[in-house]
Amino acid sequence: MKAIVTYIISTAVIMLVMLSCEREARNVKLPGFEQKLVITSFISPRDSASFVKVSSNERIYGDLTIAEGYGNLTVTMSNGQKMINLDPSGDVYMFRRKDLAVAHGKKYLLEVSSDKGFRAEAECTVPQRRDLEITVDTVRTWYEYPGGDSFSELKMNVYLNDPPGEENYYSFSVKVLDFNPYFGTYPYIYETYTSDDIYFNDEGNDGKRIFANAVYSSGLPADSDSTLFIFYILNTDRDYYSWHKSLNKYSGGNDPFREISPAYSNIKGGLGIFASYTVDSIVYKLR
Repeated sequence: MKAIVTYIISTAVIMLVMLSCEREARNVKLPGFEQKLVITSFISPRDSASFVKVSSNERIYGDLTIAEGYGNLTVTMSNGQKMINLDPSGDVYMFRRKDLAVAHGKKYLLEVSSDKGFRAEAECTVPQRRDLEITVDTVRTWYEYPGGDSFSELKMNVYLNDPPGEENYYSFSVKVLDFNPYFGTYPYIYETYTSDDIYFNDEGNDGKRIFANAVYSSGLPADSDSTLFIFYILNTDRDYYSWHKSLNKYSGGNDPFREISPAYSNIKGGLGIFASYTVDSIVYKLR
């Protein structure tokens, strides 16, 4: 009998707690929506064409079906001496090298305006041309199975020489071109995995040889000698680095205990990123 009474009391307590959590919120004033232009653009001297994507932020409260238009846009790019209007194609605007060259060490101003009164702008300075003297150290481990089957795992440690006397920010990537006849006349192109964060800087390593990343490739046939690994290291401006790092920490998921970390923006009067980079690379042929 005592056990039954205890069970009834426990059940009642649980039901009261659950009911207390289901309260209807009334007279709650939702935050006002402030519409802004959202801009995304990365420019580099290596590109024959550069692009600027323009959109608008969206509501997160109230009627989410309401789509806010931003009107007809005018997008311009200037290097301080020449200003051009960018050609539209949907929500993307473009300019070519022949219209306005993106040059090392030069500052560029991007301006976007709307006939609805929206206006946003940003500027960036392209990093200077630098020879990063990229090198690759390799370690290859061979595996053999009974019956004669074999394969290998290749580890490639990539390094760069950091230019001294300046703050430098980097991004790392690798592309694999496999010319195995099994894939036909064209190479099979893919990306492989890396060991470390692909965004890093030279803090504490100014002017030194810096480890960029380790790249692994497994399952390679023992006689494979027709595979190219192309390692790219982007020398970026600070805004490029800060924006990508903030995306890695962005708290837009469903975890309620994640620390708030808004995405980085350098757009005045709007949201988004306008940044620049240069590229150095090295090709390693599998032997």
